[in-house]
Amino acid sequence: MQKIPLNLAKPGMVLAKPVPRQDGIVVVASGTEITEGLLDKLESMDVETIVVEGNPVNLDGVMAGSSYATRAGRLDHLFRKFPDDPWMGRVKEMFRSYFTIKAASGPASSAESGATQGEQPPKAGG
Repeated sequence: MQKIPLNLAKPGMVLAKPVPRQDGIVVVASGTEITEGLLDKLESMDVETIVVEGNPVNLDGVMAGSSYATRAGRLDHLFRKFPDDPWMGRVKEMFRSYFTIKAASGPASSAESGATQGEQPPKAGG
């Protein structure tokens, strides 16, 4: 199963999860084969991502616009005042690792697990 941006979906792919409206009502069931008409309908509903069966799309670099990827990219700037501090270096790498993992898993996985956008990264441990 793979979460992909709607613009990378192709006819013939099969939905692995249902597609809900913003109010939570399901408009397309899981197991539905994607058609051009369905893609047009989802686009008109402002659906940004869908979950399809298998891993049909190589997403290397595609999800770079996600908020977690953006956060990971800003770490060097945010920690620029601590270039020689080993503790701050460890904290920065902990955040980089966390944001990289979250960016790779895609924004929907946090929504599926009930997490909110204000989710906090794990606390640094000694």
